[in-house]
Amino acid sequence: MSNLIKNLINEGKQVLSKYGIKNPIGDARLIIKKTLKKTEIEFIFSPNQKVSLKQRNLIFENFIDRARGKPISKIFGLKDFYLNEFIVNNNVLDPRPETELLVDLTIKNFFKITKKKISLLELGIGSGCLIISILLSVKQNNVSALGVDSCDKALKIAKKNIKKFKLEKKLKLKKSDWFSNVNNKFDIIVSNPPYIKTSDIKNLDKEVKLYDPFIALDGGLDGLKCFERIARDARFHLKKNGVILLEIGFGQINSIKKIFERWGYEIILKEKDLQGIIRVVGFKLKITLKV
Repeated sequence: MSNLIKNLINEGKQVLSKYGIKNPIGDARLIIKKTLKKTEIEFIFSPNQKVSLKQRNLIFENFIDRARGKPISKIFGLKDFYLNEFIVNNNVLDPRPETELLVDLTIKNFFKITKKKISLLELGIGSGCLIISILLSVKQNNVSALGVDSCDKALKIAKKNIKKFKLEKKLKLKKSDWFSNVNNKFDIIVSNPPYIKTSDIKNLDKEVKLYDPFIALDGGLDGLKCFERIARDARFHLKKNGVILLEIGFGQINSIKKIFERWGYEIILKEKDLQGIIRVVGFKLKITLKV
């Protein structure tokens, strides 16, 4: 039984490989680093460091959790997203790299607005990683933001992240089932709504279907029920020239475009992720000219 970090990495790799973890050595390194609370630099330069028996046992407990499919983020309650580390748990969706595209595109739209005061709304705030990343990136003092969610437990996590990043004055929270408790109008509305077909959830990776909240995944029979509701109600909450930006699933662009056009919107952007999938779509309300 070894207590050197470099040997623990190899042992962790063997355990995780046995259970089919896709990146066993990377996950083993990350688990050890986070368990020992080391920075990346500290970890790189400590391969021959010895760990205590207590630390070794804790590391192997975390290896076993990962082998069972628990995401590393849910083991440690922290997830990296858009250059920052967010508090997460089983009550919020794990932020994924493709959602960073939605952050990028929202920031670009921010700089197109010349108003003295800009208002931002996120529907289904979850951990808060999306809207917080936007606010931290634009660094403008003329922004007011609201995040809503129907889940009290998710709102508690969002509140913790807002406090962590000292955004209490800029970002407010409210319990709302989409727009049910929203009264204002906004320049930009963003959302990563559930878009997976109910019947497809059982086929997802274990770490998603077991450790992400079902409500944050389930898009209904066709995966589109949330988009229908958002399209129906967002028109009452967009300011003049306001835009709504949404993350969508594989092959959904045409159906979602039809839904929004039916409710009086026009498409203003569609952007592919690194896999070549149209992942973000943007809409604004059509302007009816008076003759």
